Amino acid sequence: MSSISSINSSQSAAVLTYKTQEELSSSTKLKLEALGIDPTTVTSEAQAQTLIAQAEATKHQQNAGQQQGGGNSSEQELLSEAKSLASTVGVTVSSNDTLDDIIDNISAEIQVMLNSGDQSKIAAAQGYQTQLANISDRADSIQSTQQNIFNAMNMVSISNKYALGL
Repeated sequence: MSSISSINSSQSAAVLTYKTQEELSSSTKLKLEALGIDPTTVTSEAQAQTLIAQAEATKHQQNAGQQQGGGNSSEQELLSEAKSLASTVGVTVSSNDTLDDIIDNISAEIQVMLNSGDQSKIAAAQGYQTQLANISDRADSIQSTQQNIFNAMNMVSISNKYALGL
């Protein structure tokens, strides 16, 4: 009698696993496979979506790091670069200025230089403009990466609450 009972529970577990795998949509299975995740290890659509979000956030973060070409990537380093450019351009920076404030002030000063009519100032301003665009682009990339990580963590939190029935 116990052997029949154990066979039935094995079959029930196998059927449950099979049904769970069937719950995943084909597009979700394809996304999981494309990200290198084995779909047979996923037990629900919610878990699959969470894993996809985490993998995509990680992939995006790695791509952002590669696009920077090994350059400075931390906010502190960007702030330091922006302060250096500000002093070169002639912008005064206070201790409580944010990176965005410094970038805006540098941009305004560069615009003044471009409108001055002095060819040497215009040439210098164009060089500063390139440096500022580089700093600004990297700052946007960092902010985007941080937002993606936050979104992935939020999705994991929601998935965990759902899984726990909270």
